[in-house]
Amino acid sequence: MSINFVKYVVIALLLMLLSSCGGGSGGDAENSEQSNDQSVNNNLTGYLFSEESGDKAYLVDLSTGIASIIPNTDWENQDERFPYGIARYYKYSVQNSNSQFVGLAVNCKGENPDPLATSMSCIFFQDYSGNYLGQIDLLYDVSNVELSPDGQYLALFRNFNPGVSGQEWFEVFTIDGRFLSDRRLRARNIQWLFSGGIVYGDGRRFVFTKPYSTDTDYSLILPDSIGDGWISDFDTSSDQSQIVFTYASESTAFTSVEAKLYIMNTDGTNVRLLADVPANETANITDPTWSPNGNWIILEEGNIEGQDQNVPGTAGYIYIVPSENLGKVFILSVDDSKRSQEVIQVWHDQDGAGPSETLSLRSSGRRYEWIP
Repeated sequence: MSINFVKYVVIALLLMLLSSCGGGSGGDAENSEQSNDQSVNNNLTGYLFSEESGDKAYLVDLSTGIASIIPNTDWENQDERFPYGIARYYKYSVQNSNSQFVGLAVNCKGENPDPLATSMSCIFFQDYSGNYLGQIDLLYDVSNVELSPDGQYLALFRNFNPGVSGQEWFEVFTIDGRFLSDRRLRARNIQWLFSGGIVYGDGRRFVFTKPYSTDTDYSLILPDSIGDGWISDFDTSSDQSQIVFTYASESTAFTSVEAKLYIMNTDGTNVRLLADVPANETANITDPTWSPNGNWIILEEGNIEGQDQNVPGTAGYIYIVPSENLGKVFILSVDDSKRSQEVIQVWHDQDGAGPSETLSLRSSGRRYEWIP
C-alpha cells in the first residue's frame, strides 16, 4: 500500500469527522437536526406561542420541541367569520396565561358593500382548544393588540390613514369596544401591568401610563453607563418585579442593529448586562420573553431579515438564559467552547406545521411567548 494512498484515506476520514461535528457560526450547526423521540431542552416545561403573522396559530411543547396547530385557526377558510375581504392575520398571546389569546384580521371585511367598512379590522379572542370567546370590529388598520391580565381591556395601535407611516394612534378600549383613551405614539412595543397601567419603551426611557389610560404617569431613564442607544424589545417578569430588554446601540446593516440584552428592576435599579456574544462578533439579540416561573428568559440571536431576493436574510438561533444574577454575562454562541455553560440552545419544530421527525436549532424569525 503506497504512502500517498494512506495519506488520502486519513484526509478523507478527517473530513468526514469534521463534517459531522456541530458548533461554529458557519459549520453544520446551521443545519443541526435532532430526533424528537426523547425529551429535549433540559426538561424545561411549558409552551411557546408563536406570534408570527399569517393564517393558523400553533404551540411548541418545550419539553419535546414539537409544534401543534391550535384547533380552529384556519382563518383564511372561515368565510362566515371574516366575509368579503382578503385579510392579513396576526396573533398575540396573553402574558403568563394559557387560557386565551388574541387574534387580529386586518381588512377582514374589505369588500363589504357598506363604504364605511372598506377598511375594517376584526379583533377576536380564542382559547387554546379553538373556541371563540368574543370579537370586536374597528375601522381602519389595527396592529400590536395586547389584552390586559384581567382580560377586560385592550391596548392597540390604529392607523387612520392606511399606507402612510407615522399615523398610528395608541388606544385603550374595553373588550366590548368602548373607547377609553388615546394619544399619538411612535413606539410599538407595549405591555400591560397588574395595576392596569401600560409600559412602553421610548428611546432611552421606559414610560408607565396611568391605569387603563394612554396618559403618562411616570418614566424611568436608563443610566448613561450603558451608552447611547434605544430600547428595542422588552418583557416584564411574571411577578412584574423586573424588566428584561434589548438595547440597540448601532446600526450595522439596513435590516439589522446591534442589540444586547439587559435586565433591571421595575423601579429602575440594578441595571445590568445579561447576555452578549463573543467579543469579536456583533450581537443581534431580539424578542426576549420570561418563563412562567421567572427563572429563565428565551430569546433569539442573529436573526436578520433580508432586504430583497438579492440580499437574503440570515436565520439566527433560539437560546434560553437564566434570569438570576450569577455575577456574569451569559455568552450566546453555537460554538460549545464559546457559549456559557448555563445557556440552553432550544430544539424545536421549526416550520410549525405539526409533528416532525427532526428538530432544529435555527430560529424561524418569530417571536415566542413562553406560557404555562
